Amino acid sequence: MQRKTVAVALLLVVGAGLVLSGILGGTVQGPEAGDVPAESLIEIEGDYELWPYTSRSRSVYGQTLAINVVFRNDAETVERALTTDPEADWRETDEQEATDEDGRAPLVGDDNATGRTDPIENEDRSDPVRDIVEGNWENASGSNRYSYFRGPDGGTWKAVTFEVHDGTYLGTRDHIRAYESPDGAYTAVQIHEEYYDWFRLRHTVPEIDEPATRLEDEFIDDPIAAEVSREYRGIDGGRSDGWLSVIELAVLLPAVGALLRRRTREAAVETASRLRREAERHAEAAVLGVALAGAFVSVRHLGVALETAYPELAPKAIAAPLYLVIAVGLPALVVHGSRRSDPTAVFLGVVLGLGSGFVLDFAALGVAVPPGLIVHRMAVLAALGLIAVGRAEGDRSILAAGVLAWIVALALPLADVL
Repeated sequence: MQRKTVAVALLLVVGAGLVLSGILGGTVQGPEAGDVPAESLIEIEGDYELWPYTSRSRSVYGQTLAINVVFRNDAETVERALTTDPEADWRETDEQEATDEDGRAPLVGDDNATGRTDPIENEDRSDPVRDIVEGNWENASGSNRYSYFRGPDGGTWKAVTFEVHDGTYLGTRDHIRAYESPDGAYTAVQIHEEYYDWFRLRHTVPEIDEPATRLEDEFIDDPIAAEVSREYRGIDGGRSDGWLSVIELAVLLPAVGALLRRRTREAAVETASRLRREAERHAEAAVLGVALAGAFVSVRHLGVALETAYPELAPKAIAAPLYLVIAVGLPALVVHGSRRSDPTAVFLGVVLGLGSGFVLDFAALGVAVPPGLIVHRMAVLAALGLIAVGRAEGDRSILAAGVLAWIVALALPLADVL
C-alpha cells in the first residue's frame, strides 16, 4: 500500500512538472486579434517599417522570438560578411538543420484556430519521434519562420532570406534567421542560442541577448569595416529586453577585408623575416657574451685544476699561458664574434656577458671586492665594448680606441697602479 502511495505521488509530481514545463516553456503570447498593429511596428531604414518579431505563421498569432539585431545593409552583403570571415565559423543552415526551437509542436491543419489564412510552405507536419526512428531527417526538420514589413503599398510577410549558425546541431550553437526588407535597405536578424534537448528531441532556446552581444563583438572591434550601435526601441515580448543592436557594414567590406587581409599577411611575412634577421644578429651577440663569460671563468677553474693535478709545476708557469687567453683571447673572440652584429646589441652582449663572468668569478672566490677593482673591471668592459662596436660598424677609429683602452686596462694592474 505504501509503495502504491509513493508511486502515485511520484506520478503526480512528474505530471505537475510536465504541465509546468509546457506552461513555462512556451513562447510569449502574441497579439490578440486582427492584422499587425501599427503601434508594434518600428522604423529602421528606407520605406518599410518592421514588425520586430518572428512568427511560425504569416500571422501575429504565431509570434515567437523578437528581432534583436538589424544590419543597415542588404542580405547578400550581411551573409557574405558573416560567412567569408576567416576568423568566424558561421555556416549556412540547410533544410535538415532547421529548427523548431521554441519547443511547441508544429501546427497541423487547423488554420482557423491559429488565425492563419494561407498554408505555410515546408511546415513540419510530422511526428518527430517517428521520423527520427525511421531516419526521415528531412521531415524531422523544423518549421519556417516569417517576419512582417509594411511599406507605402501595404504590408507583406516574408520568409527567411538566409539562415546561418555557429556551433553544432546536437550540441549548442548560435542560430541566425535573417529577413531582408522588401526594398533591400536593411536586414532584420533574429539570433538566439539553442541547444538540443534529448528528451524533447528538438532545440531549446535559453537566451537571445547574449548571442546578439556576441554578434556585435564580431564587428565592434573593427570600426573601419562596421559601425555598431545599440538603440532602445521598447520591443515588448519575444524575450526581448527592448534593445536593438544596429550594425552598418562598410559598402566595400569584402574588398576592404580582402585587401586588409592581404596587407596583413604581407606585413606579417615581412615582420617575421625582420624578426628572424634581428634574432640571428642578436643571437650572435648573446652567444658572444656567453662565450666571454665562459672563457673568463674557465681560466681560473682550469688554472686550479692544473695546479692540483701537477703540483710540481710552478704556479706562474701555469698562469702565463692562461693569461694570454685573457689578454689576447678575449679581444680576439670579440673581434671574431662582432663582425655581423648590431653595434648596440653586441655592446650589450659583451658588457653583460663578461660582466656576469666577473661576478661569477668573484662569487666563487668568496672574497670582498675592493672598489678600485670594480672600477677596473668596468674599464675592461668598456674597452672590449668599444672593440665590439668598432668591429660591428667597420669603424677603424672606434676599433683602435677600443684596442688602446684594452692595452691600458691590462697595463695598469701589471704596473701595480691598481
